[in-house]
Amino acid sequence: MLRKPTPGMLFAYATVIATTFAVLFPIVWMVLTAIKPTAEIYSPEASWIPATIDWSHLRSAWLEKNFSVYFLNSLIVSTATAVFSTAVAILGGYALSRFEFRGKRVLGAFVLVIYLVPVILLALPFYLLLSKLNLLDTRTGLMLAVSTYAVPFSVWVLKGYFAQVPPEIEEAAIVDGASRIGALWRVVLPVALPGIVATFLFCFILAWDDYLFGLIIINSDSMRTLPLAVGLLAADYSVTDGQMMAMGTITTVPIIFLYLFFQRYFISGLTSGSVKG
Repeated sequence: MLRKPTPGMLFAYATVIATTFAVLFPIVWMVLTAIKPTAEIYSPEASWIPATIDWSHLRSAWLEKNFSVYFLNSLIVSTATAVFSTAVAILGGYALSRFEFRGKRVLGAFVLVIYLVPVILLALPFYLLLSKLNLLDTRTGLMLAVSTYAVPFSVWVLKGYFAQVPPEIEEAAIVDGASRIGALWRVVLPVALPGIVATFLFCFILAWDDYLFGLIIINSDSMRTLPLAVGLLAADYSVTDGQMMAMGTITTVPIIFLYLFFQRYFISGLTSGSVKG
């Protein structure tokens, strides 16, 4: 028997639908504008679905505006940041969840406090540090900079996730002859895979969307990432509206597909890791 919806349920559904529409409308409009002919974009009669699909804006942005280079830079920096940050977070989160030592609670709280520090406060110290290390205007320097605020939150998430993994399974593996690292690698990590995938995605998206560190560290056009290129080209009067929508599409759509593909891991990993810790 179907349950009759209450006014509260109807209000909740209406709120979800309105919020979803408000979030998706600009993205859908951006993508549709990117594949519209120029004449249709500037037509006084606005239309949702383009009469004909025109790939010239995307082609122009990808080739003429060097977005193929910017896309590759973003992909390399984001992947390297996600791999490095997740690896550090696995070791840090596991240590905080399993080992007892003096100052453990203070250290755990301090890790989260570091994440709450505004990024702008880290910009100048990192610029000076990377200048001394000759890592300015490099993908490595940008990766290290973004990792400073990707690692703390990742450690906190995995700390809570590892805390839910029963320690008995590791103890059984150690009794059978496995080392602590071996038990972590062969027993704990497969169980904690959703949390690890969620952490990897979080770090990847954080690096993909980074603008501030890129603006400070990257100087040459060949090293620019997608957000930095979009921000700089937005002030270029030679860029048409169609090209600008195409740039936004190239920057946004890959992340949307990435999230949709790993949505199950992302939600279960973050929600499970936030329960205990």
